[in-house]
Amino acid sequence: MKQKMTERHINSVHKLRTEQLKTSTREFKARGSALKRCPECLLATDKCICNVFEPVDSNIAVCMLMYHAEYYKPSNTGQLICQMVEDNYAFRWERTKLDQELALLLKNDAYYPIIVFPHDSVDEVRQIDRVPDTEQLSGRKPLLIFLDGTWRQAKKMFIKSPYLDDIPVLELKDFTKGAYQLRESYHEHHLSTVEVAYELFKQNGEVNLGKQLEKLFVQFRTGYKAYKR
Repeated sequence: MKQKMTERHINSVHKLRTEQLKTSTREFKARGSALKRCPECLLATDKCICNVFEPVDSNIAVCMLMYHAEYYKPSNTGQLICQMVEDNYAFRWERTKLDQELALLLKNDAYYPIIVFPHDSVDEVRQIDRVPDTEQLSGRKPLLIFLDGTWRQAKKMFIKSPYLDDIPVLELKDFTKGAYQLRESYHEHHLSTVEVAYELFKQNGEVNLGKQLEKLFVQFRTGYKAYKR
C-alpha cells in the first residue's frame, strides 16, 4: 500500500524544474515525450512513484547542482535523492554566474558543505574519506553537494566553479558496479547520481536512508524501463 507523502516536504528538483519552465523559451522534448507522464516524477502516470515512500529524517542535507536541462529529463535520478532527504536543495549550474541563494547556502553556518566527486584530480588537502561526525563539525549539518549530469558535465562543473574550490571532496569507496542502465555512458563507472548517493549514505552512518533510497531507485528504474523505447 502506498504511504502518503509528508505534505510539507518539498522536492527541490521538482521545484527547480517548475521555476525553469516559467522562463524557458523552448520546450524540452525528451525521448518518449508523447507518453502521458506524472508532472512531478516524470514517469508514466501508472508508474508514478511520488507517494511511494515518506522522506527520511536524517543528519545529512543534500544540494543538487544540476547541469542545464538535467532537471527536465525523465531519466534523472537526482530527484529521487531530494524525494527521500528531508533537507534538500537544487540549483541550476551556470558557468558565468553564481546563484545568490546557492552562495548564501554555502556560507550558512548551519551547514558543512562537502562535494561528492572522485579524488583522481583533487588536491590531497581537500580529500576526505568519510563525512565528519556531528562532534567534529561542532553541530553543523553535513551538506552533500552532488554535481548532477553526465560524467563529462559533472567534471566541467567541478573545474569551472571557483566557488567550490575550497570545499572538501568526498569520494565513494569500493563500489563501481552500477545498475542504472537507463542511459549510455552516464558515468565513467556506470553509476547514476542516486547510486552514488545511497551507497555514500550507507557508508556514512545513514543506513536507513540509504536502503530506502535504494528501494525507491529500484522502483523508479522498473517504472522507467517499462515504457523505454
